[in-house]
Amino acid sequence: MTEANSYYDGKVKSLGNKLNEKPFTVGVMEPGNYTFKTSTIEIMEVIHGEMEVTLPGKESKLFKKGDTFRIEKGEEFKLTVSAPVCYLCLYL
Repeated sequence: MTEANSYYDGKVKSLGNKLNEKPFTVGVMEPGNYTFKTSTIEIMEVIHGEMEVTLPGKESKLFKKGDTFRIEKGEEFKLTVSAPVCYLCLYL
């Protein structure tokens, strides 16, 4: 069953479901600065646009369409979005 999620006063919205018992979300972020903490390992792919990502212990890096990054369970990461961006997130 598809679930809708909304964060940061509606500036980040996603739809979630499962494929082969593995959860995933597809979402859109409006411009802004966001911090998220993971409860599982997450693999994020930028589908459209770009976002600046700061992973734990690393310098911020720009990720563009087709780029992916991994966040370990229990880690916090920061995103800076300057124009609307679309993403896919897989939860392992």
